[in-house]
Amino acid sequence: ITDNSATTSRMANISSGLPLKEEKMVNFDTIKNEKALRTLIEKNLRKEIHPGTKPSIDFIAKILDDAYSSGMKFDVTDLRPRIMAFANNSSHQSDYCIKLVNKMIFKSDEDSEADSRYVSDDLLFYDIEVFPNLFVVVWKKLDPELKKMIHAIAKKKADHQNVEKDIEKLNAFCLEEKKKCVKMINPSPAEIEELLRHKLIGFNCRRYDNHIMYARMMGYSIEKLYYLSQGIINQSKNCFFGQAYNLSYTDVYDFMSAGNKMSLKKWEIELGIHHQECGLDWNTPVPEDKFEMVADYCCNDVVSTEATFHNVEGDWTARQILAELSGLSVNDTTNNHSTRIIFGYDQHPQEQFIYTDLSKMFPGYKFDHGVSTYRDFEVGEGGFVYAEPGMYGNVALIDVASMHPSSIENLNLFGDKYTKRFSDLKAARVAIKHKDTNALSQLLDGALLKYVDSADFDLKDLSNALKTVINSVYGLTSAKFDNKFRDPRNIDNIVAKRGALFMIDLLYAVREKGFTVAHIKTDSIKIPDATPEIIQFVMDFGKKYGYNFEHEATYDKMCLVNDAVYIARYKDGDEVGEWTATGAEFAVPYVFKSMFSKEKITFNDLCITKAVTSSLYLDMNEDLPDVTEAEKEWKKLSKEILDHDQEPMNKEIEEQCNRLEHLTDIIDQGHNYVFIGRVGQFCPILPGCGGGELYSLRDNGNYYSVAGAKGYRFLESETVKNLGKEKDIDETYFLKMVSDAISHISEFGDYDWFVDKAPYNGTMPFK
Repeated sequence: ITDNSATTSRMANISSGLPLKEEKMVNFDTIKNEKALRTLIEKNLRKEIHPGTKPSIDFIAKILDDAYSSGMKFDVTDLRPRIMAFANNSSHQSDYCIKLVNKMIFKSDEDSEADSRYVSDDLLFYDIEVFPNLFVVVWKKLDPELKKMIHAIAKKKADHQNVEKDIEKLNAFCLEEKKKCVKMINPSPAEIEELLRHKLIGFNCRRYDNHIMYARMMGYSIEKLYYLSQGIINQSKNCFFGQAYNLSYTDVYDFMSAGNKMSLKKWEIELGIHHQECGLDWNTPVPEDKFEMVADYCCNDVVSTEATFHNVEGDWTARQILAELSGLSVNDTTNNHSTRIIFGYDQHPQEQFIYTDLSKMFPGYKFDHGVSTYRDFEVGEGGFVYAEPGMYGNVALIDVASMHPSSIENLNLFGDKYTKRFSDLKAARVAIKHKDTNALSQLLDGALLKYVDSADFDLKDLSNALKTVINSVYGLTSAKFDNKFRDPRNIDNIVAKRGALFMIDLLYAVREKGFTVAHIKTDSIKIPDATPEIIQFVMDFGKKYGYNFEHEATYDKMCLVNDAVYIARYKDGDEVGEWTATGAEFAVPYVFKSMFSKEKITFNDLCITKAVTSSLYLDMNEDLPDVTEAEKEWKKLSKEILDHDQEPMNKEIEEQCNRLEHLTDIIDQGHNYVFIGRVGQFCPILPGCGGGELYSLRDNGNYYSVAGAKGYRFLESETVKNLGKEKDIDETYFLKMVSDAISHISEFGDYDWFVDKAPYNGTMPFK
């Protein structure tokens, strides 16, 4: 671990380079001015300038007014609760002081301009950890070799090749990468300021790490950093600094597309790299001899962040394109980019919005006190779902292309001007697909033309960037928080509701043609025994409402077990004869391979991932005493004591309390809980082979068996691999899944007929 002087030396060795002038960065001159402002406020809160509360409050109000009037850029909103509490403690003038605090200006109208420059073009990945007595910052440079390895593994996976050996090499390489990390232990404000002049990339850093770093640069003590950290974790609104969001060059979690958004721990499992947890109590001071362990844990997260960054490089390219189109930085959120691209600098675009009463489009539709009804259906807010579980053949799967965006267009939701810009984004994706430069020149004022023949960007990346904006817009129209896409009148979520009402009309129309509708899921319909005529009917019906359908696939056989889970085999196309599973039940790799694809079972197929909101533990109690009876008695006895309402405590209750304490000692001897973290990957282990029972520890201090784990023992899959215990894996865990899946399918038809390679001929053994 480097000390402060060593860290400074390492910082000086970062190679220099030219900055990207368009990138947003923190104005360090502004920070120094704000720092002076904060120092003055702090002195008043300590009554170092005036001895009384009222004159101190008056002075704080004056310096804030002066700062605002001078045009200074500042944001001290986080100090408001402390100033309010200080005012409330006034002995004789609390009302006056509180009223004055309510009038104070805690933030300038504008954020500081980006007049600072990066001292290097190198990308640095970073992470932090905060304890009551410890603040750790770890960073490393991007390594091109790690990038190559991640991309090579991704390509092999896409080609369905075995990557176990490659992942072993990747883990060995990542171990060496950890040694390249620079560890900063309780770094000084000056060292943090120096680090922040580089292009830092974090994971979910905009809402946490950046604010801790900013506070340290502003002079927060380690103890104050801890309390700030707790406030952010507990979602306090007064723990964020306006300047801090732009400290990072970009945030990997923020620029990820929706399909890639998951925690760093889940990405470690997805990539097959080392999964490490700290295991220390975040609320307890760390012994000095444990500082290195904390830093090592942080190193692991830094390397994982870089590996994840390389794996989602397509999303990163899309973000860079969005930044060029919007004029914002790559660190700005997708929502900010979407807003700027469509609305430009208009501060009040809602003034042009159009709100449509859907009952005029769909006679009979009612929205009453939050409940929507139409043609005998109660319609949810997220889209229409309908299912007739069963076994079917020759099933046409027909999807609406971009249902929600099409609804926005047909509703003219943003008014003529801005709905057109939104439509341009949709049309541009089609033009890109066909390399129609003439069409692109007419869209978004021709801003996309330069990408068509550019060697720096793949057209697929440009298409993904536009898709990112298009998909984000619907979410913003239905969001509960204020944003420029949200119409306050739209309490009915009319974008999703219009599509849902259309699908109900389609359901009745297809039935009237004599066909069964097996399944409707928001923007798709599945019709068994489909004919070319019914497929064309659906497409023509959609056009009447402004929706374009695509015949995505035809399933030779399909078993729909509920409104979200089905298994089907393709009838035609590139995937003819292949099986596809939707929903968890049939998509479990061991189940899918054993029952349908008949592929070889690999080690990864014998692993399961479990995630909880609290903490996972393995109880390594196999060789410990069985304390089941003691636990039963403890629960019964503790309830009796809690139900006792006599005062004072009598002799009988005192004896029960003594017995309870004795039982606690016995129970402790029967458990050995090993901390895992919120996410873990496990293998079921045969009895007698050293596995543990899998539990989650809830906030009430009790351990509960994790869903799907009761009755089995487990080890972390990484441990199984490292110790060569593959032969100890308990496959009965997965065989039960297979048995349950077969039974479920058999409820709707003949399982053997269903999985047989013989094609559907228009009839089934039974339904």
